[in-house]
This record gives sequence, C-alpha cells and structure tokens, in this order.
Amino acid sequence: MALDDSRVREIIGRVFARREVLAACRRRDLGEVVLVLGAHGVTQGKIADLTGISQGRLSEWAGGKRAPRATSTFESFADGLGLPPAARQALGLAPKPSTSVAVVADHSSGDPDSPVAVQRNAAMPIEEEAASGSLAGLRGLEPVQDQLRGVLAILEAERRRERGGWSVRRRAWKNLVFTGGAGSGKSRAAAAVARAYYGLGLLASERVHEIAAVDLSGAGAAETGTLMSKAFKHAAGGVLMINGAGDWYGLPCRGQQASRQLYMQLTEYRDEQAAQIAVVLTGEKDPLLKWLHGYPQLAARFLAVVDFPGYAPGQLSAVFGQLADDAGLRLTVAARRKAAAVLELAERGEASGNARLAVRLLNEVRAVQARRVSPGRGSNADLAELVTITEADIPESLLPDGAIRDDDRRGPYL
Repeated sequence: MALDDSRVREIIGRVFARREVLAACRRRDLGEVVLVLGAHGVTQGKIADLTGISQGRLSEWAGGKRAPRATSTFESFADGLGLPPAARQALGLAPKPSTSVAVVADHSSGDPDSPVAVQRNAAMPIEEEAASGSLAGLRGLEPVQDQLRGVLAILEAERRRERGGWSVRRRAWKNLVFTGGAGSGKSRAAAAVARAYYGLGLLASERVHEIAAVDLSGAGAAETGTLMSKAFKHAAGGVLMINGAGDWYGLPCRGQQASRQLYMQLTEYRDEQAAQIAVVLTGEKDPLLKWLHGYPQLAARFLAVVDFPGYAPGQLSAVFGQLADDAGLRLTVAARRKAAAVLELAERGEASGNARLAVRLLNEVRAVQARRVSPGRGSNADLAELVTITEADIPESLLPDGAIRDDDRRGPYL
C-alpha cells in the first residue's frame, strides 16, 4: 500500500537523523540515499512525485550508473523531500530561509548591481567569533592572518548591518587573490577562509575545489566558457581555488578569454544564485597582478590581495607540529626538537620558506612510526603508542626528493 505524505515525512525525519545517511549526503551520494529510503518503504516512484526527478534517473543513481552533479538537482531533491537542516548542510546546500524574517536587501532602486536578496535563518545565528577563530590554525602565517582578519572584519560588519535591519544593496565581494610561491601556505589559508565564510553564513559549505588555471583555458572562447562554467558548478556553495592564475598572463591573448569568462561567471553567481561561491586566485605575484591589472573590471571583484612571503626560518617546525596534529599524531618533546633540527638542515639545502619540506618529513615519519607499531612486527601497541611520534621516528635528515615532485606526493595540502 502506498504511503501517504505524512508517513513519508515521518520516515524522512527518522532516516536523515542517521549518521550513515548524513555521511552519504556529505559524499553527495544520492544513489545510496535512494536505496536507504526504499528499504524503509519510500519507493522511487514516490520520490519522483515529490521531487520532480524522473524515476528512471533515480534508478540510475541507485544502480551506480550515473551520479547527480548539478546543484539545482540537489536542491530539487532536498526541497521535494523536505530534508532537515542537518541533511541540507551535509549536501552542501544553503539552509531554507525562515519565513518569519524579512528580506534584508532592498531592490526598489533598480540598481543592476544590487545582489540577490538573502533571508536569514533565525535558527542558525551567525558566529563571528567562530569565523575569526578558523584562522587560528595558520601557524607560521601571522602576516597572512592579519590580512585575512581585515577581510573578515569587512564582511562581519556588513552582516551585522543586515542583522540590524539595515538595507545593503551592494555587498562587498568575498573573492580573494593569494600571491606567493609554492609551499607558502595558500591552500591552508583557502581552507581557513572557507571555514570562516561558512561560519558567517556567506557560503553553504566549507568545501574548497582546487583547479589549475591551465585547465580552464580552452582552444577558443566557447571552450573556455564551458570549462569555466563546469568549474563554478562543481564548486558551487564553497570556494573555487584557481591555482597558477598568473600563467594566463603568458598566453598569446594575455588571458583575455579567461578574464571575460571569469567575469561573466562571477556576475551570474552574484545576480542569479545569491553569490553562493567565493573565488580565490593564486600564483606568483608579478605575472598574476600584471594579468589582473589589465582587466580593472574583473580586478574590482576581488576584495583583497593577500601576499604569502613564505615561512621564516624556524617556522617550519610549527607547521610540522600542526600537520602532525591534523594527522592524529602526538609529538614528544624530544621528537619536536629533532624535527626542528632536521627542517633547519633541509632549509639550508633547498629554498627556504617552502612548507612542503614539513610535508615530506611528516610522510617519512608516519611510515617509520607505522612500521614500529605494526602488529605484523609483534607489536602490541596501545592507543597512546599508536598516536605518539618519538625521537626515534624522526630521521637524521630528509631523504633526497629525487625525481618525484612535491605536487605528486600524497599528503596534507598546504
């Protein structure tokens, strides 16, 4: 017997409270979600009726033949089923606006640059302190933290004006430019910015989608537009980080096609999709700024240029400690001291300030420690030993990098 809508809503509320279902939502695996709902009596036909998504498409998801990608599809799925806020958040979608709160943007002026109106959800207050606190983990990047705090201060003040009922018809852009060499901490900072923007309610998720600028340059304007559009759709709701954007300056057309398409995408997301994306351009300072200054209309859409000078001598040990902590490992005092000495030695032989030295060291240390506590070696290590890095786990020096580039190594992002 077919379930009535009230019974379906009850099942949905129960199913989407389960951790494994929320985990599937975070993976954006709607195929698994459809299968779980089916196991609880919510048929694909019923889901199709509620969401407007064809039963054939739902069947393809459940069978693993196809996976949804468009944000509009996830919105239709979530809206049709009336998913709870936790499930919407797991899918990377913005919370449903509260109907008891008025629209804060005023479009009566007819200003074409006026952003799409946004409603605040009273059940999800903005956490300015939490947003600022997301920068605290950027050890060794104190100058960068200072610049980013200035950015957050602008956006926080704007949000406070809105919460006070003041009309904001032209919001500040939240796009950024990061200049600096490889291993200077740009990826770490982009992740912190994504967390901060999410905490402020400016983005629907903390996701950072990284893509190389060269992969957004097509053979012509049409292909470049297609590549840029796909990148924006994939990153929608979070941060799109375009690495090596200064390479566009070296193209025969000086990156004119890329600049036009980037400008168009930023305009579309501002005017039609509530600006649910932030773009971070990264690259070497000189070519990137030369390229950007050649297109002043585009440059105006980036709130700040943040320079990454690289890590000062001695700061790499703090970075190493942070990476170890992120990996679920604890350093003894002796291990921390020895790691600092190894990194100081490595800095003398390679370009100073490159945090990838810390990544390489952590990769080596984890391998040594894993072998030491491996059950196959007769170890009966307890939890304390499993999470501890000792002095003996730290090598005397970094292994030669050989022909393997840092970008090809597995390990934490910087």
